[in-house]
Amino acid sequence: MAMILDLYKNLEKTLDKLEIPPRPAVLGRIMMEIREPDPDYRKLSALISADVNLSASLIKTVNSPFFGLQRKAASVQDALMLLGLELASRIVSGILLRHAFPRKPELESFWDQSLKVAILSHWLARLLKSRDGMRADAAYTFGLFRDSGMAVMTLNYPGYANTVQAACRDPEAAFTDVEQTNHQVNHAVVGAKLAENWQLPDDMHKAVLFHHAIAKWPEDMDVLPVISARYIALSQLAEKLLQDHNSAPISKEWQKLGPACLAIIGLDESQLIDIEAEAIPFVREELAQLSL
Repeated sequence: MAMILDLYKNLEKTLDKLEIPPRPAVLGRIMMEIREPDPDYRKLSALISADVNLSASLIKTVNSPFFGLQRKAASVQDALMLLGLELASRIVSGILLRHAFPRKPELESFWDQSLKVAILSHWLARLLKSRDGMRADAAYTFGLFRDSGMAVMTLNYPGYANTVQAACRDPEAAFTDVEQTNHQVNHAVVGAKLAENWQLPDDMHKAVLFHHAIAKWPEDMDVLPVISARYIALSQLAEKLLQDHNSAPISKEWQKLGPACLAIIGLDESQLIDIEAEAIPFVREELAQLSL
């Protein structure tokens, strides 16, 4: 982990070559209002509604079946009231993240998979809330930002898709080591810098930084907070469930990280089987139809 921290600290040398989207000004204004003791829903609605694409995407997301709302949102203010400000603000962050990148065909499947990981992480966090205490809305946010560095690298490194395929197939080397060999940087350090720039909490951007490096956790427990390890483990389990049901590209990451993830969440193999059985309808029926 010390090597990863060194890479992160020295990333400034690489930033001149990479285009990491800055945090949108509107997100700062939204978060500032949400943190007020008595947030003004009308002001928040006006801020979001000023961006037609943002408001339309928020309403469409809120009305998707996986949030299980009893009635549909007809406006931005409805969406804020129905979901609550915390989850709604995290959804807005994810939408703005996607909109911060150019619309390119090679990124579409990436964003779809990130959204599926985020939604399934949210579902798992609610299912396991008595076990690890993680907030579902935070798990959702981490799922969206976890691999954001891959979008940056896709746009900046020709041949990066080949690197991803090689990393997915490698049964032993860390995913990020394969990237580092080919490009002298990896998506975890790039994504962590993006998460820091977008002012995500410290434990969340640390989780982005170390999400391929927890096989031997908690040896470096002083570096990686427990909540960060839980973000990683939950999202990795979400990815495994998606892969098991043909809703994600196949990689070897669960083979490398799965035992550590189960220990972090506090699950044994029999409990994992029960969770998989419960997840099957959600993955096959709801996430399979996802189109946002």
